[in-house]
Amino acid sequence: MSTAQTYIDIYTNLGFLFYSVAAGDGRVRGEEVETLKELVKERWMPLEESRDEFGVDAAEYIAMSFDYANDNGLDAEQAYQRFADAYREHAKRFDQRMKRLVLDTAVAITDAFGHTNKSEHAALSRVQLLFRS
Repeated sequence: MSTAQTYIDIYTNLGFLFYSVAAGDGRVRGEEVETLKELVKERWMPLEESRDEFGVDAAEYIAMSFDYANDNGLDAEQAYQRFADAYREHAKRFDQRMKRLVLDTAVAITDAFGHTNKSEHAALSRVQLLFRS
């Protein structure tokens, strides 16, 4: 798998993770979607230069897969499992800086609506545990 394809896979599955965090309480709010899209542009796109065969920045796949999951009402647990499987496959690509950015993004999504609820807190803890394994 090429480096660009690896990052597309990682970013696609990060979109599923961020969706699972937002949807953990059974509802994805507009503020959560907007926060994610802002962070993709501000923090994820500058991270590295991978692009797909059409010239789309690989980081855009975060928002695209989030939207796909949201539009199709994907189960939050299934979305999380997709990310967990991809993380295990590509764990070497997740250095401390990237893990911190994942967690910062997830926290920003949960805070977008004003506070982190119980299900969102559980989702964040689950990601932290995955990163420690």
